[in-house]
Amino acid sequence: MGTPSNVIRVPRAPKTSYNPQRPLVKNTLLLNQVRHFREVEKTLPPEMRSGIDFESIKTEGDAAEYVRRITAVLHPQGAKVKKAT
Repeated sequence: MGTPSNVIRVPRAPKTSYNPQRPLVKNTLLLNQVRHFREVEKTLPPEMRSGIDFESIKTEGDAAEYVRRITAVLHPQGAKVKKAT
């Protein structure tokens, strides 16, 4: 099977562009993403919600974890299974 013609290749961001300790208020794009994910989460049944207090999301790392959790609920086929240790 060939590569679909509608695939858009996006270059990787430099490793220095992500700082899990950086305050979220300094990244308005990510802050707005988190706000949108919060609005989507409100529409989910209670048992599917993240349980993360929106006000506790203060850093890029917090935001990344929140987005990861909501994305896993919305797209379970793409969620990675953690290996048992």
